[in-house]
Amino acid sequence: MPSDKRYTVEGYWDCQYCGRTGIRGRFKSCPGCGHGRDASVRFYTMEIDEAHAITHEEFERQTTEADKNSHSDSANYTHASIIDAAVPSLFDRDEGEGRGDESDAHDTSDWYCDYCDSYNPVTASFCRNCGAARDQSSGKTYAQTMGTMARTYDAQGNLVKERDLSARHKEKPDPAKHISAKPVKKKPGCLRFVLIGGLLLVFAAIVMALVLPTTKDITVDGFDWEQTIAIEQLQTVDESDWSLPSGGRLERKSEEIRSYNRVLDHYETVEYEVSEQVVDHYDTYTTTVDNGDGTFDVEEHSKPVYTTEYHTETREEPVYVSVPVFDTKYYYKIERWVHERDVTTSGTDHDPYWGEPNLSDATGAHGTGEEREASRTGTYGVTDSEGKRYTADEDFWRSLEKGQTITVEVRGDHITPKE
Repeated sequence: MPSDKRYTVEGYWDCQYCGRTGIRGRFKSCPGCGHGRDASVRFYTMEIDEAHAITHEEFERQTTEADKNSHSDSANYTHASIIDAAVPSLFDRDEGEGRGDESDAHDTSDWYCDYCDSYNPVTASFCRNCGAARDQSSGKTYAQTMGTMARTYDAQGNLVKERDLSARHKEKPDPAKHISAKPVKKKPGCLRFVLIGGLLLVFAAIVMALVLPTTKDITVDGFDWEQTIAIEQLQTVDESDWSLPSGGRLERKSEEIRSYNRVLDHYETVEYEVSEQVVDHYDTYTTTVDNGDGTFDVEEHSKPVYTTEYHTETREEPVYVSVPVFDTKYYYKIERWVHERDVTTSGTDHDPYWGEPNLSDATGAHGTGEEREASRTGTYGVTDSEGKRYTADEDFWRSLEKGQTITVEVRGDHITPKE
């Protein structure tokens, strides 16, 4: 695996007083305005390849040489101070006019453009520098963003420039991207989601209506009922099982397959594909560490990039067979109670009654032909004055009277008294 490389390169910095950029890290003062480099300055890199590597000894030598030859190419000098919104611009103008011109002198009403880091007069709807609309920016006024101010004077002591430093390190959005932004059109697919959502709401409402009770006042207008007696008869039937039950009369028996056992028969050789991650090549990436003295330590790292390779291997796999397990199965006759008939009565009054079952006695061997009642069931209906039919439990149904108005809980079409 390739080894990582480490070397040092010279950084750069920008003068926050005169705006000069790309100053080499060896300079401790701005070559443009002569102002000393602040301790808070942020260094950055421009060349981080090994061709621009520099030793610490060479950087110290160049720093010393730069100190000897340090000079300013401007007759101006800069003074930084803290001011607040109560301090007006030092330029001669009427408060509120908002010049926002090339001198960078600002009235407290000037508005700040986030895209190009400049101020504009309050009367301007678009930035004079980049064209961004005022309503697409934060719109903060000069008074709201005042902070540390850098003022530049000429050799006679006249103010020639003011710079607001409080906004220098704000993150700037892309003006071109912002200005060209268009309203987002609603996709046609949105209508489909709205319809689906509406159907789901309707379905949920139906489910809730069936599950959760609703309270309602009804006036009883009519009744209906139906009662059923289920009759069973003892009959002789044919059955089979793996054992002979009590009362069963054996007809025959036979050896039959009851289940299967999974038994190992042999092994066979099968091929299968195996994947393996192998190094294909190395990607290189670079990281930097700011040393704080105008230099950066650069580290070039190599990380492997893998690819998948396949090859075929073999293995022995067991092969199983199903072996039947035999057992004795019994075929016999036996008496069982079997549903024979129903005795049903019904009516549209409030006086239900049960029908006569007229049960038969045993007529055959082993008691066959005998009948008995298996169960008694009934349904009881109520019709209200609006023609809606409901079902109710028998006791509640019997307590109702025609013309009576009562508060009930409704679940589906079933009613119960409201407690």
